[in-house]
Amino acid sequence: MRGNPVRKTVLYGAAGAILCVAGLLVWAFAASTDRTSWPLDGDGVLLWAVQGETPDGVGARALGVVSLAATGACFLLIPTDLSVKGSDGRLVELGDLGASRGWAACCDAVESILGVRVSGYATLRWSDAEAFCDAFGPIPVEIPGVVTYRAAGVEEPLVVGRGKQELGGATFLAYVAGASEKESAAERSERGLRALLAEAAGEETSARAFRRVGSSLPRSELVSLWRRLTACRDTLKVEEVPTSVIVRDGVGRRVALAVETRQLVAKAIRAKELLTPEAISVAVFNGSGARLVATKAAQYLEARGFQIMAVGNADVFTYALTTIVRLTDEAKAWILRDTLPGAAKVVTQAEFGTHYEALRAKVPVGTDLVLVVGAGMEWNG
Repeated sequence: MRGNPVRKTVLYGAAGAILCVAGLLVWAFAASTDRTSWPLDGDGVLLWAVQGETPDGVGARALGVVSLAATGACFLLIPTDLSVKGSDGRLVELGDLGASRGWAACCDAVESILGVRVSGYATLRWSDAEAFCDAFGPIPVEIPGVVTYRAAGVEEPLVVGRGKQELGGATFLAYVAGASEKESAAERSERGLRALLAEAAGEETSARAFRRVGSSLPRSELVSLWRRLTACRDTLKVEEVPTSVIVRDGVGRRVALAVETRQLVAKAIRAKELLTPEAISVAVFNGSGARLVATKAAQYLEARGFQIMAVGNADVFTYALTTIVRLTDEAKAWILRDTLPGAAKVVTQAEFGTHYEALRAKVPVGTDLVLVVGAGMEWNG
């Protein structure tokens, strides 16, 4: 999956939503483990992947993790074109990493992105997904708006109408992976999953439906666990890892938004509320001398929820590195640092010394952080 991820935003936006079915299989896989050792505090997740043909060859067409915390189950969808570092230090797309270097390497990369332990993985080939869904179909789904799915190599799109529909495997997958003005990818995945589980509840499940699932479990155990899973459908949550496309040396790369991802994981998986940018106030100063750099930085941060208290010039224009001066909680400084599109150091008022004294009169009362933008910081992300 080489190339510019900007080109693939629409494709992978849809593909990233498809087949939470695979995630359900991973849930079944996890449920078989010794529950005394399985983390119930949101500190462990399982990776699921759907493999198949992509525009650039064979790779992962969909990826995600499923959490089995005591607070409930949550699926996080992860774009397959997310840029991560491979073992050689070079950037590689997440779907390529799993397909070429093994899913254990993919688990390690996802651990770094989410900040939680990835305890295992399971995979399903794209070509087997339709048959898997057909084993439980037709699946009744109440669809709020028309969904259009464009399959690779097929001229005419598949259109799924609004209202109560009974969907076979191919149409069900088209609904989950398609595009709609009424529902997001996560909303379609959640609605589809719940409908699938509702249809499967109380039905005898054939072991043949699981014969091609990559799992260490025997098929009979997967079937038993699937039946248990159908009783939990109302607690399902589906979320998407927040990302952005940044341009480096003329190449667009999709990256996870560090602060937003941390907040999502805390809330959706660990059921905790984290400090958010909305609670952080920043005074921004131009320390490089580049034209409008403080204004651009303020706009960048304001778009991400930070409160901007002041914008102006620093005492000098010779700052080689961007500096964050913390005036209140240290945690707020780390959130700001992780949000910036480049490197920055965090210092105290005392450490900033005479530079802070020169800026003190420009810093409004109630400001949490002072950001002095140094040379080399780009704001096109």
